[in-house]
Amino acid sequence: MKRYFFLMLCILGLVVFAGGCIDDLVPVDNEVTLQELSAYEFDVFLNNSYEEDAFIPTHTFYLSKNGSAKVVSIIENETVIDIIPLEDLSTSQTEPVANIVILGDLANQTEPTKEVFAALSVREEASDINYTVSDDVISGQKHVFITFEEPITGFVAYTMSTPAGQDFMYITTPPSVVRFVLPEGYTTGNSLVGKVKPSPDEIYYDDMDRENLVWKNEVTTSGFLSMLGRYSQEDEEEIDPIPKLITAKFYTENAPRDLSIAATILGLIALFVYSRYRREKKRLESIRKDIESQVTVPKKKGKD
Repeated sequence: MKRYFFLMLCILGLVVFAGGCIDDLVPVDNEVTLQELSAYEFDVFLNNSYEEDAFIPTHTFYLSKNGSAKVVSIIENETVIDIIPLEDLSTSQTEPVANIVILGDLANQTEPTKEVFAALSVREEASDINYTVSDDVISGQKHVFITFEEPITGFVAYTMSTPAGQDFMYITTPPSVVRFVLPEGYTTGNSLVGKVKPSPDEIYYDDMDRENLVWKNEVTTSGFLSMLGRYSQEDEEEIDPIPKLITAKFYTENAPRDLSIAATILGLIALFVYSRYRREKKRLESIRKDIESQVTVPKKKGKD
């Protein structure tokens, strides 16, 4: 009987293993590609993206509560996208960048106009553009590079892991326009619950009632580098811009109110405990004095 039972377990295990293998061998079809494409919002957000007829790269981060962010970049004539991911050493096997989708064309065939970007944003299929993904450690910081065979213009979307959860940080290289789109029902900026640094240049709510934070990052250098740039005789050389760190800790819109209520309740409890402690202390002191007065024997007066 035990032999048949063991045989049945082996057969069941083989069936489960074969089923998993069959699932793994299912070919990737167009439906999967459409699902990857539909994971992103290709919004033609070009506020502050043009300056003196020059296009400024624009990066939008759709933040979430599940440890990831959907990133959509609008670029012009770019060959490499440099991503500085935020890694969690406890989950080092997690891919920092995944599900890369491109809606664009070769730069020599595409003008970076609003009309062109609008046409690209409504495409139903991802562009057939070859790229490679590599990583490197520069100055102790990991970088992920998306490299294209030829310069492209258009949208590049990917999913970035955010191990810090609702405490998001991003390092951008100016000039650039950066936008954080918070989840619906979330906000930021409260000094007690969560700050945002630096202060956004623009804050507004979109059609989905999500709070949007926008930074326009201009090229700046340190005082020493600026001085070198002014007095250098080699005018043809450019000083690399200083990367800029943007941080935002977002929370539910009710969090400040809930925190205030909790603080008030804790304050009342603390006040009650302290007042009770004072009353008990006074009562015990009164009892101690009564006992001392009863125990103390009065001194007898001497004879004259």
